[in-house]
Amino acid sequence: MPSDYIDLYCERTAPGLLGEPLNTLGNLGFFVAAFWLALRLRREGRAQIDEWVLVTLAALVGAGSLVFHMFATRATAILDQVFIAIFVLTFFHRWLARIVGLGGGLASVGVLALAVAIVGVFLMAPKGLLNGSIIYAPVLAAMLGMAWWARRQRHPAAPFATAVVVVFSVAITCRTVDLAVCDAFPYGTHWLWHLLNATVITIACRSLRPRKR
Repeated sequence: MPSDYIDLYCERTAPGLLGEPLNTLGNLGFFVAAFWLALRLRREGRAQIDEWVLVTLAALVGAGSLVFHMFATRATAILDQVFIAIFVLTFFHRWLARIVGLGGGLASVGVLALAVAIVGVFLMAPKGLLNGSIIYAPVLAAMLGMAWWARRQRHPAAPFATAVVVVFSVAITCRTVDLAVCDAFPYGTHWLWHLLNATVITIACRSLRPRKR
């Protein structure tokens, strides 16, 4: 049932709005990221509509995750996952179009390939593998491809793409070890996943308008 209670993280030990205090507060990072990105866009000017869409989606990722970690139900988990997926696929499309220079159609094909890979991993990977973090393997692979291409082309976005790979790799590690560190640290490490992903979103969005060399 959509309203069924689920317990996925070290910090949560019982139902309730305050069951995951650090995981909940960690979502403030997404709102800070969205606010900072909005300020930069207004200050720099000439922002395109897709940049504002991504800023809005960054805030929605925070909202979806906030609601999930407060209520911890199947329905809120889906809401959380949907906003993350929309942001990832939208960003990947815009990066392929604006940085790589692909047309809208080819960029959409790339997005479809990523979506198929994510669904494939979700359906075929053993449940609970890497504490569920295996679902993000295709996203990390796409990020690695972006960084490799940008560095090979000596594109101004290369430092941003490389930083995204590094920070996201650390974020996945924090998500993966959350339950494993429970005995030593009852709050777990999932809240770091939120803060680091807020950083990833910030760097990723900035990569769409790198400084010219």
